[in-house]
Amino acid sequence: MFFFYASLIIAIACSIITERTLVGYNDVHWSIKLGTFLLFLAMWFTPATLSVIRRRMWFNDVLYNFYADFGYICFGFAFILFVLIFVRDGLWFSAYYLSGRKAVLDPFNIGLLTKMNIATVALAVIISAYGFYQAVKLPQVKHLTLYSSKINNEITVLQINDLHLHRNKPVKDFAAIVNLANSLNPDIIAMPGDIIDDSVGQLVPHLEALSNLRAKYGVFVSPGNHEYYNGLIPSVWQMEQIGFRVLSENGYRIDDLNLYIAGIPDNPMLRKMKEYPNLFDGSLPYDYKILLAHNPTLSKEYMALGFDLQLSAHTHGGQIFPFHIMVKLVNHYLSGEYKIGKGTLYISNGAGYWGPPMRILAPSDITLITIKPIE
Repeated sequence: MFFFYASLIIAIACSIITERTLVGYNDVHWSIKLGTFLLFLAMWFTPATLSVIRRRMWFNDVLYNFYADFGYICFGFAFILFVLIFVRDGLWFSAYYLSGRKAVLDPFNIGLLTKMNIATVALAVIISAYGFYQAVKLPQVKHLTLYSSKINNEITVLQINDLHLHRNKPVKDFAAIVNLANSLNPDIIAMPGDIIDDSVGQLVPHLEALSNLRAKYGVFVSPGNHEYYNGLIPSVWQMEQIGFRVLSENGYRIDDLNLYIAGIPDNPMLRKMKEYPNLFDGSLPYDYKILLAHNPTLSKEYMALGFDLQLSAHTHGGQIFPFHIMVKLVNHYLSGEYKIGKGTLYISNGAGYWGPPMRILAPSDITLITIKPIE
């Protein structure tokens, strides 16, 4: 209920501000003003509305998928428009007062305000369309090269995370990601969480496509917070059924590579937990040690346990600017490579998206990490 009421308060506040700015000062009929407010209220309230519809199963799959796609696009548009209005008005009022209140810059001029509103809405539409394209296109392949004296031969690890498999997302998009991943011919595929974002019973074709992932030494998964939200036990069971090795407070040694890969699940209720007694079971002191930890927040503590490389996800690189700022403050890290002590933390933006099908200044990616011996 907290999520519902918090969403309602935010939706009402943002809708009032948007309505007042766009039509509140114009000489238009009150019904237009009310309609504008209700329209933006519906846009802002989309996540909470979808949550209720999904739990109560009010719509069939076709209708739900349509509403989810359309609703989240509208939600993203409303957010982008709100940010543009906020930034625009801040700059506009600053310029007006710094110029000595020149009439040409008067923000209280209704004619000028109307023109600025039209331009702002048009810009929001363009940015939303660009963000949609960035979200649904095939992820880019990033490359990272690391060096270690613990290995004798080159190892390639392909990181794929934050796919957010959901019933309203086309199966063909995930099949394309699988084909791209297989074309890179990695030794290991590492998936640090948020692969599943729906009831597994609704994801049969999606998981069938994902089951075609291939790596010489296997596919390794550690659960993210969305696996918990959608049922950890069925999510883990289903991933094991399609041939993935799920790591949850434990690890697995690949003898041929002198490499040990472990996983810490992102249990939202236990995110401050730092003691995992079985995390290194089966490892050897000279192994190159990789940790899959969905949430990067406790990276310093995890790396201090003796890992050489931590692969994390969760942040989406911010997904939609300016969320980057909030995401960085909450998680301490945002995206890319960070040196922590003697080890490395790497955070991928993720191959999918959550919520609005939009990405702005945070393109989707999968990362091929090459670990080379020090000669």
